[in-house]
Amino acid sequence: MKKVFWAIVFSLIVLPLFTQAAPLVPCGGDGQEKCTFCHLFVLADNIVDFVLFKIVPWIALAVTVTGGINLYFSLGKPEERSSAIKKLIAAAVGFVIVYASFLLIGYFFTVIGVSEWTGLENWFEYPCFPE
Repeated sequence: MKKVFWAIVFSLIVLPLFTQAAPLVPCGGDGQEKCTFCHLFVLADNIVDFVLFKIVPWIALAVTVTGGINLYFSLGKPEERSSAIKKLIAAAVGFVIVYASFLLIGYFFTVIGVSEWTGLENWFEYPCFPE
């Protein structure tokens, strides 16, 4: 019963986010320009931005809230308390890993000088991005 409840809560939080995913594809719609190879990079960037800034924070929030509720209602039972603490630690570590990896990739590309040999100011910006 608990699993069904949390599945419903999770779907009510996460599924509406996918309705905001409509502008992920930057071309090919009614009245839009034809798709080119460059639009593939725009699509990849849109997907990464959608996952990093729309999906991950809500998942981290949901796991943190469920861990906090489990911790509150553990009622001194050591196995339930340790399970709730593990859930809270996993949420924090996962959140840090996702965003730290993005920062580390940016730092790595800055160190090796991607902007110098590609002519781009930032490694995550492409000249074909729509203005």
